[in-house]
Amino acid sequence: MTIEDIANYCEVKDCRVSLGSSEAGFITIDGTGVTGRFNNYRRFLRFHELQALPEPRRLLAAATTFTIEDGGEPRELDRAQFQQELKRFQDLVGA
Repeated sequence: MTIEDIANYCEVKDCRVSLGSSEAGFITIDGTGVTGRFNNYRRFLRFHELQALPEPRRLLAAATTFTIEDGGEPRELDRAQFQQELKRFQDLVGA
């Protein structure tokens, strides 16, 4: 499972996936990839500090919670459940 795999899933399904763990942090991925990269600069302008974002590839390896937001009620899945859903999607689209 890669960030690109999740971005492809989000692009076709028109959704966003927030993933992470309480220890590693959280990121959000949509059809274009990791979102929220520019919040650091906005935070710097407002508070004169930079809040470090977690490194996406490390966070993906440590992620235990995956929340899918597709316009309806958000669905929270654990790592195994999300991997199964991603695999079904990839099998369906032939990726």
